[in-house]
This record gives sequence, structure tokens and C-alpha cells, in this order.
Amino acid sequence: MIKLLIVDDQNIVRNVLSDTFKDDPTIQVVGTAANANEAQKLVESLRPDVISLDVVMPGMSGIEFLNWLMPKYPTPVIMLSTYTQSGADATVAALSNGAVDFVQKPDGSEDDFLRMLKELTSKIKKYGTELKLQKQTLFVKSSKLKFNEEKNTKYKIIAIGASTGGTQAIDYILGRFPTNLPPIVIVQHMPEYFTSLFAMRLKTTSGLNVIEASNGDILENGGVYLAPGDKHLLVRRLAGKMYIELETFEKVSGHRPSVDVMFDSIAKGKMGNHCIGIILTGMGRDGANGIKNIRTTGGYTIGQDEKSSVVYGMPKEAFQLGGVNQQSSLIDIPQKIIQILET
Repeated sequence: MIKLLIVDDQNIVRNVLSDTFKDDPTIQVVGTAANANEAQKLVESLRPDVISLDVVMPGMSGIEFLNWLMPKYPTPVIMLSTYTQSGADATVAALSNGAVDFVQKPDGSEDDFLRMLKELTSKIKKYGTELKLQKQTLFVKSSKLKFNEEKNTKYKIIAIGASTGGTQAIDYILGRFPTNLPPIVIVQHMPEYFTSLFAMRLKTTSGLNVIEASNGDILENGGVYLAPGDKHLLVRRLAGKMYIELETFEKVSGHRPSVDVMFDSIAKGKMGNHCIGIILTGMGRDGANGIKNIRTTGGYTIGQDEKSSVVYGMPKEAFQLGGVNQQSSLIDIPQKIIQILET
């Protein structure tokens, strides 16, 4: 039985969700809270398996609640997001602060209401049974690292793949990077529209030139290119330049964008020996085969270690497959990348 705590400032939402799950033999609503302060007390006494959390609430914000929750009681949190711009912005911020997923609230129609209930039920069961979070450390961003370009590094591209917990990890890594690194390509499992907001957030928090990738973008030093939601990102090379190709063929490893697709495009495009590949926290095994191909073709690969991962799934699969040169704590990954570039 999955113990669910519902946190929402709207009484009707709390009642509807409670009624929805009362006859489900796999989900037990152990409590409801109208705000984050009430939720704190209930978390300590009830220890729920999953929390559904409203994005925008009075008093303590959802972000403040997540920052309190994750280091003490790591619990899968599913945000209930509104269709508004502010709701979407708050959702992306919540994902960057430890929430594992989100479901959009209905637009007012009965069909969309049923869609929300079906999606929320599915995700509660998924995270309540398959996901056991690690205790999380709040990684405080320290000073920017420096990269000596005179070293004339052989590595011409950095590729990063992540899923559950990855928004927080990517935010930390980019926050420590200087602006003169080789181009960085990123696949983070996230729906379309939210990737553009995530790119804008990363640009603000890191100070780097982060964009949501477009078809045909030429990769330039200092640039960071985030795969759009629902599109595969492939790296191609022509006339000595690397560029991005976006495709919408079927999902690979269960995802679009897929980390495996990005890594494979680099390895099979004879760029693997010039690539540093990093696989971060996430459920499943997307990226494990691809990062192994990068290592096999001469690139250097890093997997996030178990202790610092929100979910030690993707990096574990990559490590067990022999796809990583070394495992590292998230806090050390930025410095290790600089060291590899300068070697």
C-alpha cells in the first residue's frame, strides 16, 4: 500500500483526490494539508511514500518546503502544476529543487480532469513502488572554476544525460562551469515547453549561454544546448564543424529525447574520442549503452555515484555495463571535468 499525502490550498482539490483514491487498493491517502506548514507536521508523523504538492500556495512556498523536506525525509514529490506561465515557471523551479515529476491541473473540461486523475494515479504508483530516494544534500554553488584554454585540450564536446533528479544536478554543474569550455549538449528527460523554461532558468542561474537547441545549431565554445522536449538531439559533423540535428522518430530506451540517441550520435559520428560523457541521476537505463560506446571509441566518461544520486538507476546501469571510466560525487564532477580537459 502506497501512503499518499495531498498538499493543496484548495479544499475541493483535496476532497476530490481523497475520494478518487479511497477505493484504490494500492493507494492510501494518509493525510491532507492546506499549506506547507501543515504538511511539515504531517510528514514527520505519517512518513508518506509519495506527496502530491500544489505548485503555488500561500505562506511557505513549495520550493521552501522541498528544501526542508529532501535533506530530512527524502520523498518522491509530484507537483500539481497550473497551465499558467507562473505555474510552469514554479514547476521548473520545483524540479530543480528536488521534485521528481509533475502533473498539470485540468483546464476546466471533464476530459482534461479525467486525464489529470489518470496521469496522477499512474505516477503515484510508479514512484511509490519503484523509487526509493537517497537522502539529498543541498549542494551550495561555490565560486566559478577556471579553464586554461592554452592546454589545447583534445576534448571538443561535453555531453550530459540525466532524468529524475537531473534538473538539480545539471543546475549545480553548470553553476560551477566557466564560460570558455567546449560546447555542452544536454538531454534531460522533460516534456516540451518545459525544456525552454528550464533552459532560461539555467541561463540565469549559471551565467552561461544556455539555449533550447534548434535544428542546425552550430556548436560553439561556451555554448550549452538543451534538447527540446519530445525531440531527439543528435550531434553531426560536417566540414570540421559540429552541429545539431533534431529528429522525432520513435522513442529509444523509452524516451524522446533519449540520452542513448545523443551519446550514440557522437560515438558513431567519429567524435567519441573527442567527447567527455557524463551520465547523471535518473530512473531506468537510458544512456547506458550510448555512454559505453563513447568510452569504447576513446572518450572519457563519468557516472554520478550512488550516494549523491537522487535515483541511482541510469548511472548504475552504465557502471555495471562498463560504460564509465570513473564514478564521482556530484559535488566533484565539475572539477573533474576541468581536470580532464586540461590533462
